[in-house]
Amino acid sequence: MKLFLQKVLEEIRMMYTVHLRIVGVLFFIPVIYTLTFGGLFYKNTLTDVPIIVCNLDDGFQSQGLIRDLYDTPEIAIKFVQMSPMDFEQTIIHEKISAIVVIPKDYSKNVLSGKESIIELIVDNKNTVLSGTASRAVQSVVGAHNSTTVINRRMAAGWSSAQAQGAINISSRMLFNPTGGYIDFFLAALIVHGGQIATVFTMGPSFSLEKKYRRRELAENPVTVLTAKLFVYVVFEVTVMAICLAIGIGGFKMVCRGDFSEIILFLLTFITCMMSFALFVGAWVKIPQKAITLPLFYVMPSVLFSGAIWPRTSMDNFSLFLSYIMPIGYSADDLRNLLVKGSAAGLQNHTAMMLLLGILFFALAYLGVKRYVGTDNARVAIARP
Repeated sequence: MKLFLQKVLEEIRMMYTVHLRIVGVLFFIPVIYTLTFGGLFYKNTLTDVPIIVCNLDDGFQSQGLIRDLYDTPEIAIKFVQMSPMDFEQTIIHEKISAIVVIPKDYSKNVLSGKESIIELIVDNKNTVLSGTASRAVQSVVGAHNSTTVINRRMAAGWSSAQAQGAINISSRMLFNPTGGYIDFFLAALIVHGGQIATVFTMGPSFSLEKKYRRRELAENPVTVLTAKLFVYVVFEVTVMAICLAIGIGGFKMVCRGDFSEIILFLLTFITCMMSFALFVGAWVKIPQKAITLPLFYVMPSVLFSGAIWPRTSMDNFSLFLSYIMPIGYSADDLRNLLVKGSAAGLQNHTAMMLLLGILFFALAYLGVKRYVGTDNARVAIARP
């Protein structure tokens, strides 16, 4: 224990002497991720998605519909055109997400009770924008249609209560009632920022450090690795807690979970990723390669976490990748802890991250032993 404390104090001393830049990167990458994406999503919902209205009707009924579209915050009408247009070319050149086409004789059909079809043409290359525009237009048209039906019934002699009687949907949205992007994206991106900072700094740092701490690693490899793991895990978990505090306090991210449970969960995740970084650094000789080699494992991992694209819709290969990446056991669970207060399978996922962490730490130890053993063998050969 005394030796372990000595190594811990040595790691802390090196943090503000030898590894000051490493500490800076470990701090600023997750914080910058939080501030950047929190600022990007600060409105929480999309607004002012650009659309065009092509109004071919010459009656007054279409004016009420256009007025309702103008009053909908999710969309913004760039202009209203009264003549036919080339819809595909218009979408390309005007950089809009949708075109609403009000047909000829729309007012006449509405007043006579005939069917009138409003055409919605969307640019679906950006599904977030097109989905927002589609939902907004459908909501306005549905409300406008209900008003038209009620007015027609009352004109036919129905009472107000009878005219308004209809079958409607009563919906409730739990946990993220606004459908906000802060609560959907930010937790996963904070976790992603933490793993990027950890792997892309600690891996190359340890790859270089093992060369000038060769004797320490030869004498006490487990103690040195454990002390480094302990110090940097505590530091990075503190940084992650700061990021969550920024998200919750600054960007109004929902937090219904117990904060101590969330921190313990993050502690498990960072321990796993820190062990992975030490494993990479222990086996890779050239520090630059300690960045490039794990690049394809870490950078796209957020897409396979289940937090952005659900596991139920993944193909078998993608599903396999999601179960060998630590973020696959953490990103979606962290969001559930924040917005729901609980996460199904949390204990199993925590156990899996611990097992992965133990595996990576064991591989780091073997890498150090191999490095030290190879070096000793070279020295023995060089002796006469």
